[in-house]
Amino acid sequence: MKKISLNSGNRQAGFSLVEIMVGMVISLLGIIIIFQVFAVSERVKRTTTSGGDAQQNGVAALFALTRNLKMAGYGLNSNDLNPWPLLITPGALVSNPDSFVTTYRANWDFGPFLPSNLVFPAATPPALTQETIFINNNAQLMSDNGTPADTTDDIEVADGIVQLKVQYGTDANGNGIVEPAEWVATAPANPMTVLAVRLALVARSSQPEGKCNSTSAASTWTTTATPTWAGGVLDLTGNVGLAAGDDWKCYRYKTFSVTVPMRNVIWRP
Repeated sequence: MKKISLNSGNRQAGFSLVEIMVGMVISLLGIIIIFQVFAVSERVKRTTTSGGDAQQNGVAALFALTRNLKMAGYGLNSNDLNPWPLLITPGALVSNPDSFVTTYRANWDFGPFLPSNLVFPAATPPALTQETIFINNNAQLMSDNGTPADTTDDIEVADGIVQLKVQYGTDANGNGIVEPAEWVATAPANPMTVLAVRLALVARSSQPEGKCNSTSAASTWTTTATPTWAGGVLDLTGNVGLAAGDDWKCYRYKTFSVTVPMRNVIWRP
């Protein structure tokens, strides 16, 4: 009589302990690689987004500045008590942003071009309009009352702007040319010698890179060199709008500079 084994059909195959441990090691390595790739991807995304934000904010701020400067001096005449088309106030320190006030007459059609049907000077000119451009708490602001101290009518033009430097382009010798030595930060005696203005502004990314802070080593800094422009160094050590413990070197920056002719001064009869 043939003997039948009861265990012949119930044998089960499985993984050994060594195979399980090898599989766990491979899985852990895969997880580590995935997280490393994700971290690198996030850094690249943050850098791209921050650079794009700084670029957009800088362009918006520069557009508002050039528009404001092109209006400077419109409708002014020698009878005005303050005939300055542009008045620059340098920052108290090199690291402090400058501010400036532009003065003009809005809705005023007397000038070097075709006048209205009113008879000048019998027509009463409108009141002067003064606009102040300044930087405060990581934003470029504009005030309609000519003073940054009164914040009741401040308008935020662009966020993320941390530095602004402005210089007069004067024509002291009357040759109609702003020469390199005639770019100055202090107001000239005669406002009608100002033929142009040049300025530089710096926009900053909204987020720091990585875990950089004020105590970080130089190898972790995002920005290692202070930006410059035609007028000199753009000092960023003022840490405008940064929280305690943050450092300006941990952020990315975009520098914008432009020269704007004072057309209303040049065309003044």
